Amino acid sequence: MPIRADQLKEKEDYQRLIIDQLQDNNHFRERPNTAYKPGLAMDTEVLLEFLEDTQSDTMDLLRRMYKNRTEETIINYINSEINKDSRGLIDVIKHGVEFDNGATLKLMYRKPDSTINTEAVENYKKNIFSVMQEVYHKDDERIDLVLFLNGLAIFAVELKCNTSGQSVDDAIRQYKEERDASTRLFKTRVGVFAAFAMDLNEVYFTTELKGADTFFNPFNIGENFGKGNPHNENGINVSYMWEKIWTKDNILFLIERFIYIKKKERRNPDTGKIKKAKELIFPRFHQLRAVERVMNDVIINHTSCNYLIEHSAGSGKTETISWLAHILATVHDDANQNVFDSVLVITDRIVVDRQLQEAILGIEHKSGQVKVMDDKCDSEDLASALGGNTKIIVTTIHKFYYILNNNLLGNLKDKKFAVLIDEAHSSTEGVYMQSVTSVLTNEESDGDGDDKTEEDKMLEEIQKSGKQSNVSMIAFTATPKPDTIQLFGTLNAIGKKNPLICTP
Repeated sequence: MPIRADQLKEKEDYQRLIIDQLQDNNHFRERPNTAYKPGLAMDTEVLLEFLEDTQSDTMDLLRRMYKNRTEETIINYINSEINKDSRGLIDVIKHGVEFDNGATLKLMYRKPDSTINTEAVENYKKNIFSVMQEVYHKDDERIDLVLFLNGLAIFAVELKCNTSGQSVDDAIRQYKEERDASTRLFKTRVGVFAAFAMDLNEVYFTTELKGADTFFNPFNIGENFGKGNPHNENGINVSYMWEKIWTKDNILFLIERFIYIKKKERRNPDTGKIKKAKELIFPRFHQLRAVERVMNDVIINHTSCNYLIEHSAGSGKTETISWLAHILATVHDDANQNVFDSVLVITDRIVVDRQLQEAILGIEHKSGQVKVMDDKCDSEDLASALGGNTKIIVTTIHKFYYILNNNLLGNLKDKKFAVLIDEAHSSTEGVYMQSVTSVLTNEESDGDGDDKTEEDKMLEEIQKSGKQSNVSMIAFTATPKPDTIQLFGTLNAIGKKNPLICTP
């Protein structure tokens, strides 16, 4: 029977509840805090167990090389690689480490996109997830909970219990005022991916502790399209954290597909000099939910549906589009077949927005997988990318119009496309949007021109052509109009169309 919030009287009760849930339902191990190594932010016993269990041949090879210093050498080398400015924790976890003799150790096995490779499936099952409570990240500072993947600390959690008079604000204050950000656990891009502040009602997180200047993002579901969380009559309002977020599959999903290092430039306001900086990007709840809902639906329905994401201003729409593009480019259905041949990201600007371009290119991808149609590219380049094997194509809507008018493309009706439209209410301009559907389906455009507004033309043309069988359109906008909802929305239980998801 679920535990209600009023049954938890102290923070320690809350800690115990989460640990029990992680153990019983998510198959975590509880580890003693004495196993934590503060200078490494590791549980080295679990790390070595994982390496022996999954890569015994490589471990034997390293033993022949390092003799009785093998374990110490491996641990110190992994730590040194994590501390490199060019790598960090996310790169090392995803790609492992290579030794001088060419031996490579993996530190995580990702969940395969398909079940064809049975060895990959078995290795994925051998990942070890664990949790510790009251972790001393330095001699006089304890963290309520730390979560680990294969012995490497990945999440820190400060808990507060509202029934004892404290709230998430106290947890945030504690991080800002009482936690040493220079320790290995919290070192930027080297320590945990995210530090969570939680009470029984709300969750916030940061990816970089920096004292009073630390910024915390909400990680809440949202209530009535606003902040916070809906009331949970059957348990705790933030139970989604251990029921959905801190599950084995979701943690691996976050690491493999969402968490990345964003490179950016900062201008010194006094000197005018440009300084290059790096920032670890971690999704907010609504971003993760939007991507997952579209992904899960296309696995079942393929290209038979369109989708509308009502994404409020300032809530990370660019990152959501980027994550979704990369995931749809590789998503497989239950028969282990690619759902889409290519993913198109379309904007209404004359040139591709730099922020969107950098976000899509910033997410890890194979060489040649992404093609951005910048100001150096013309419509012939776009036609070539569409007709080839490029998985993600970022372009402006205007290039499609040129393709159509100049007959630059052959038959694409046998290919399957996901089309992500940035700001649907403006970028789906009539004659231009008609060009997109005509190019991808090889249907004739009538090129009708009149005095109607561009949006009126867009709506009329899409209604005229109907849903194309080889194209799924995913529209993003902060302010969907009624006609836009009718074109891209999803039917609810009473037959009314709504956005697939609305972000707070």
